[in-house]
Amino acid sequence: MRGRNAAPINQQPSAVEYFAKEFARFLNNVQNNEVDFLGSFLIENEWENYRKDAEEVIESLSLAGFVIVPRMPTDAMVQAADQTLSKGMMASASRTYVSAVWSAMVTEWIETRNANLILDIFSMALSRASSPSKKDSGKFDSSFQRFRKQSQDIMASLEKTGLAICPDEAAPNMVSAGVAETAEHRSRTNQQIGADPSYISNLYENMVKARPA
Repeated sequence: MRGRNAAPINQQPSAVEYFAKEFARFLNNVQNNEVDFLGSFLIENEWENYRKDAEEVIESLSLAGFVIVPRMPTDAMVQAADQTLSKGMMASASRTYVSAVWSAMVTEWIETRNANLILDIFSMALSRASSPSKKDSGKFDSSFQRFRKQSQDIMASLEKTGLAICPDEAAPNMVSAGVAETAEHRSRTNQQIGADPSYISNLYENMVKARPA
C-alpha cells in the first residue's frame, strides 16, 4: 500500500466529501493521494460513489449526540453566539472573546474525550462499505473492530483539516474550560455573564447550530 500524507490544513472539505473520500481512499488501497497521481485520480473520481456511506456516518454521529464543527469558528458562528455582543462597538472584541471560549471548550473535549463510540461508528461504516453484500442483506458484521486503525487515521486526519467531532451539547468539563477562559478576557461586558456556566453552555449551543452545513 502507498504511503500517506495528512490533508492540507488550508483545504477544509465538507464533512460528506471528507468521509466519502476516506472511503474511496481506503477501498482503493490509496494512502497518499498527494504524491500518487493514480491514487489522486481514483479518489477524485470515486468519492461520489461513497456519498451515501458518508451521509450515514454523519447521521450515526448525530444520533449518538455528536456534530462536526470547525476548530476556528466562522463569522456566522461568532454572530450566533450572543447577538448582544455581536452588534455595535463590541463586535470586534467579541470575536476574540467568543473564539477563545470556543477554542478552550473544543480543546478540552478533544484532550479528555473517550473516542471509543466515534471510532466504533467509523469502523462499522468501513465494514459495511467493504462488504456491500452484507450491508444489503442487513446482516451485522461483528468483526468491524478490525478497522480500528483505519478509523483512528480517519479521525486524526479530519482534525488536521481543521474540523472536530464534538458533542451537540457542552459537557460539564467543556463548560468549566469555557468559564475559566473568560478570566483571560475580562471586560465590563463579560465580567458578569462570562463566568456564568449557563451562559457559556448556551453560547456553545448557539454556535453549534450556526456551524457550516
